Amino acid sequence: MVTRRPTLPRPSAEELAAAQDQPVPDLVRPGLKVLFVGINPSLWSAVIGHHFGNPANRLWPVLHQAGFTPRRFLPTDAQELLDLGYGISNMVNRATATAAEVADDELRAGAPRLRTTVRTWQPRLVAFLGLQAYRVGFAQPKAKVGPQPEPIEGAGAWLLPNPSGLNAHYQVPDLVRLYGELRAAVPD
Repeated sequence: MVTRRPTLPRPSAEELAAAQDQPVPDLVRPGLKVLFVGINPSLWSAVIGHHFGNPANRLWPVLHQAGFTPRRFLPTDAQELLDLGYGISNMVNRATATAAEVADDELRAGAPRLRTTVRTWQPRLVAFLGLQAYRVGFAQPKAKVGPQPEPIEGAGAWLLPNPSGLNAHYQVPDLVRLYGELRAAVPD
């Protein structure tokens, strides 16, 4: 028998509109194995106060299928993710309807903030979930998916595709394979 997980209620149009440009606090603590770095929070995430909050985002099923989590988490299971040694931050900490609303200047300005976060919390690896955001933010226009040659404040850097449902270039099996490669590289 399959046990269904509860879903989160859909925010109203008014709640989503009010969430425009709102931040979502980083999910961090010392000793992280991996700090996952998104492009920026969605409006849905800002309403509920949890990263990757939109049910259409594929991060949570991909993390489970790639071996990071023992079951498929909901965004509200963030404390359990943290307990497993994984955290979440963003290049730009302001909510938008789509990542296309984030300007290149914002990505470049987000890099120093992210460096400070990495210096403060010292994760072993930093996994960027968005090719273009990393390429622009860290001036690496030719960066490819996988481990990066330059660390971020002493932490290994890894580049992965954005798990957003809007990213049609990568389907779930592709994401699971690529995220699984990162999982295999994560020190226990």
